[in-house]
Amino acid sequence: MMQLDAGARLRVSCAGLVAALAAAILMAFVGGGLRQSLYDVYQRVLPAPEPSHRVHVVVVDAESLREVGGWPWSRFYLARLIEQIADRGAVAIGLDMLLVEPDRLDPTLFAGLYTELPAQTAAEIRKLPSMDAILARVIGRNPVVVARAGVRPGSFDFLDQAAAPLPPEVAFRGEAPARVLTFATAVSNLPILDAAALGHGLVNGDPDPDGLVRRVPLVARAAGPLTPGFALEMVRVATGAQQVELVGDRGRLRAVRVGRRTIPATDDGQFLIRFGDWRRTQTTSAVNLLRKGAPKDLFKGQIVLVGLTSAGVAEQASTPRARAVTGVFVQAQAVDAMLRGAGLVRPGWAPAAEWGLALVLALAAWWALPRVSFVVVGAVAAAELVAAFAGSALAFQEGWLVDPITVQALATATLLTMVTMLYVEGRRLQARLRLDLDAERDHAAERQQLLINELNHRVKNTLATVQSIAAQSFRPDRSPAEAGEAFVSRLIALSTAQNLLTAERWESADLLDVARVAVAPFDDADGASFTIQGPPVRLEANHALAMAMALHELGVNASKYGALSTVGGRVRVSWKRVGGEIHFVWQEAGGPLLSPPTRRGFGTRLVQDALARELGGRVSVEYLPEGLLCEIDFPHTPPPPPA
Repeated sequence: MMQLDAGARLRVSCAGLVAALAAAILMAFVGGGLRQSLYDVYQRVLPAPEPSHRVHVVVVDAESLREVGGWPWSRFYLARLIEQIADRGAVAIGLDMLLVEPDRLDPTLFAGLYTELPAQTAAEIRKLPSMDAILARVIGRNPVVVARAGVRPGSFDFLDQAAAPLPPEVAFRGEAPARVLTFATAVSNLPILDAAALGHGLVNGDPDPDGLVRRVPLVARAAGPLTPGFALEMVRVATGAQQVELVGDRGRLRAVRVGRRTIPATDDGQFLIRFGDWRRTQTTSAVNLLRKGAPKDLFKGQIVLVGLTSAGVAEQASTPRARAVTGVFVQAQAVDAMLRGAGLVRPGWAPAAEWGLALVLALAAWWALPRVSFVVVGAVAAAELVAAFAGSALAFQEGWLVDPITVQALATATLLTMVTMLYVEGRRLQARLRLDLDAERDHAAERQQLLINELNHRVKNTLATVQSIAAQSFRPDRSPAEAGEAFVSRLIALSTAQNLLTAERWESADLLDVARVAVAPFDDADGASFTIQGPPVRLEANHALAMAMALHELGVNASKYGALSTVGGRVRVSWKRVGGEIHFVWQEAGGPLLSPPTRRGFGTRLVQDALARELGGRVSVEYLPEGLLCEIDFPHTPPPPPA
């Protein structure tokens, strides 16, 4: 990321923050559903709790109906069944069924059904004991809990004029929760049966929106008063407790306490079940107790629930572990979980801890990604993910519902968004660099071609200059030695000027450097023969080369015929700016008397003609008695400085 420009880095950082914020908003709306789905996965894949041996289910199954008869049975058979269970040591017996109509074999109903019976016979029949009364006496002699069902307006079971059932026997201590399941009325058993029971419990609650049953009520309001849930009432009766203590604060229920046992509760008074395998629950068919017999200590110290499992008469429910399970087994697992303390609870500190940790991880990801390599960030993120879900699974095994999805959602969204943005910005940078590289290649190709053309031009010019120097040096009126000396001297001057330009990349050269290099071969050891002064002036390469050659010729002429041919002769070289031109002066003094030459040689033509033409200026040469005076005026536009 450090290779990106400031704007790209800002976009990546802002995208990470926006992603974290969007993830937080999304989790606020859908986090509950995702969390619940994860807990359902835990219910299915994590090792199920071992069922205790303190809960037993007696089922009225298909075999029982075949042997005894269709449902509903005569109250006589139910009374016998309860007695058989109680005789085998059960500490609590729960009837997970509703007996809302009188027994079909009730003597009064029987006599009224057969009106053709003689009056005396009908009267004798009416004197027979009621089967409902017999069942009520059996219920009253044993620790039996009967069921109730809450009903809301709009239900098929709702009756406006329904009489309120008897209030439950249990006493509640503590502040009643502000938000519990509330039912306008309740369907209960026959009053004679209801009054005889030791306990009453609510068997129904609300399934979750997806139709699954994950909880049973601990306390609810049915037809007004607080009513315990069926499973909780079974535990209370089994333990001999007289009251249920509500534990909470500010109207929010946290737990219920029955005797020495504390049972976790949701704030709306329900119990989240840690489901096991319902098929491993101890189960006995009712027919085995009624006709086949069973061991005398079969239910010793156990809580026994009696329910219907035969098709057509049994209530079915779906749980996170089972698609279809009979309601009595849901109640049995709830009782078993309460006895083992294996309920599920969402700790009060969990939401704050989860959101706080999520914020810390998101900020850590946002800070680390631009500064740490992807490999390290990916490894740390994977470790965090594994740790979060492993910790959540371990907490679930202990009964705590801790959400790893919220913890990871913000950091994961931040990482994925920033990585995606880095990829996008990286591709954008690559495209821009590719364009820059292509442009640089084109520029380099153009520059290369320009250099080749310039080289060709300069080679041609140099060869032409050498040719001209040779032609002028090897004139017929000169001896070979004199011609060779002149030729070599001029080549050296040309070479020196080109070396100066080469050092400046053949772009430009300073006039002071050009003058010093050109006259250096003619100066004495002390450097006293020449005085050179003038402001900084940069000359283009061709102008510098022409000026160097001209100054060389002036130096040769001065050393042979002018001021430098005698002891004490001096040459003053100076220049100044005059408007947009440079005024250059070569002034000799202290030499022999001069007279104009009789013919124009190479040096004269080079200075007066070639230099003036190259500079686009004017050159004048005067042979004064005190020494030669050469004045050069040329327009000057400063070239760009060398790169």
